[in-house]
Amino acid sequence: MQPAPPTATLPPALAEAIRLRQAGDAAGALALAERHASPSEAGAPFLAIAGLAALELGDGARALSHLEPLARMRPDDEEIRGDYAKALLAVGREDDALALSAGSALPALARIEAWVRQQRSEFGPAVAAYARVLQGEPTDAASWNNLGNIHAGAGHFDQAITAFEHAITYQPDEPGMYLNLADVLRRADLGGPRLKVARDVAELAPDNRAVQTELAMALAHNELLDEAIAVLEAAVARWPEFGESHLELGRLYEATNRTEALAALLASLDPATTPPEAAFLHAWLAQREGRFEDAARHAEAIPPTIHPMRREALIGNIAERLGDSARAFAAFTAMNAAAIAEAPPRRGPSYREGVEADLARWTPGWAARWTPPISPDPAHRDPVFLVGFPRSGTTLLDTMLMGLPDLGVLEERPMLAETLRMAGNADLAALTASQCAQLRAAYFDSARRNGWDGNRWLVDKHPLNMARAVAIHRIFPQARFILAERHPADVVLSCFMANFTLNHAMRSFTELEEAARTYDTVFRAWHRAGELFPINAHAVRYERLVEDPRGELQPLVEWLGLGWDDRLLDHTETARSRGRVRTASYAQIGEQLYTRARGRWQRYGDQLAPVMSILAPWAERMGYDA
Repeated sequence: MQPAPPTATLPPALAEAIRLRQAGDAAGALALAERHASPSEAGAPFLAIAGLAALELGDGARALSHLEPLARMRPDDEEIRGDYAKALLAVGREDDALALSAGSALPALARIEAWVRQQRSEFGPAVAAYARVLQGEPTDAASWNNLGNIHAGAGHFDQAITAFEHAITYQPDEPGMYLNLADVLRRADLGGPRLKVARDVAELAPDNRAVQTELAMALAHNELLDEAIAVLEAAVARWPEFGESHLELGRLYEATNRTEALAALLASLDPATTPPEAAFLHAWLAQREGRFEDAARHAEAIPPTIHPMRREALIGNIAERLGDSARAFAAFTAMNAAAIAEAPPRRGPSYREGVEADLARWTPGWAARWTPPISPDPAHRDPVFLVGFPRSGTTLLDTMLMGLPDLGVLEERPMLAETLRMAGNADLAALTASQCAQLRAAYFDSARRNGWDGNRWLVDKHPLNMARAVAIHRIFPQARFILAERHPADVVLSCFMANFTLNHAMRSFTELEEAARTYDTVFRAWHRAGELFPINAHAVRYERLVEDPRGELQPLVEWLGLGWDDRLLDHTETARSRGRVRTASYAQIGEQLYTRARGRWQRYGDQLAPVMSILAPWAERMGYDA
């Protein structure tokens, strides 16, 4: 309730109390109003002023002692009810505040209902209450921000983005709202918009440490790693007390194989004042330096404040290297559970179900209806597609192929996905030569935007493009496919252990059974493509590649019609010069070839037993011993 402005008709004491409060002297207004406050017509205005002044001073109990009798006197006055509800909240009486505010169209009351319901995770009613607030006060930035947080928590990214944008529009000087928007853009994997927001808030609040850290991570999201590291190094120098900027800088050092820089960062910390979160970076460094016992000791000391996806992934990898299969599997199970908890709810068919739907359409009768393929393009050879189920050695193989100067290798870029989105739901069988030519041109344009020079023979490495072989063959009938093979059980286990960013396909690997069923479906799609169409493919076996790289690569190079180059075998040097690796294998490709991951699945026999009936037939078909 807002008391009437002082006029000549007001009692002098009331006029003075109003003046004091308007002048910002809440304590003076409270003291004066309390001398005249009483549950009477004459004392009611003083009750109102005293209650509001006490709220402004943060004294909820004192405010309630005035607003409660006033509310009993004026039960139909919604503004008084709103102030009364605020006082109830201030003393922790949430149930009473909610009962008083539920269903009200008055923004002050609807705002209280919305806040209480949000705190209680009653998100549907909270959204409805915020809608009532914003209908009456459409420029209420705090309500837009709270509404954005609800939508973000539910994985409704479009609605969250809209809400945060409104909040920023109406309160453009509040950094926290920009950071909320940046976070939902991160979760939606919208790197460009995230960086735009991060730059905007960095200009607004250059002295805010959290803002500088977000700017760095937005730069990293957009593969601007040197800029990201520079921003974090500046933040660490400016704010030397250990914090999120140290953690993210250490992780970027590790992710870019700058272990010496990581060691120097940790050496600069004062052990007496550094919090336990630093154990996360100590564990990473020890692991990268091969000190696995030390790494395990540090990893077990990582506090719960480090996100469980990161913590459990690290614990699992270290336990795996120490041969503790039970501990490793438990950690990876926890990692995947944490990933699912943070991911938006799954809507529509799963990745596997989408591939199954394609398989149902790919029949001999459908293939017989295909219009004739387009003629080869004299300007560009059809690409080479490096495919294979994730964790089959595709990253090692693409790094080796970068040693051939005739090839231009692009790693997991969106060319094909963008091209197929252009095609929409068009029936591949009915595409005309002109439509195929347009799709080809769009694909090559996308490849140029993603770093292809346009001259060398393009190698498009994207493992699960093996499930798109039919669409690829339609657009590029002369395309070649390099299929990376690895024992199915090792592949599925490794996918389960990988801390993937959970896009639509990678979500399949958070459960072992779903990972195995996805493997089965993807390989059925691959073989169906070969049965229906003349797919030109060459397989490279991971187990042979790490044992005898030249023996496995020589037939591949000959199949490509290229000459041998010894740089194929110097993959560690190639790895150092290629920049950031975008896959879960970034830490391995810089190592000398190793065979420790071959046959690893046998140490997890008990855990894999429920899915071996799915995987064993594929192992047999690929010629692996039982």
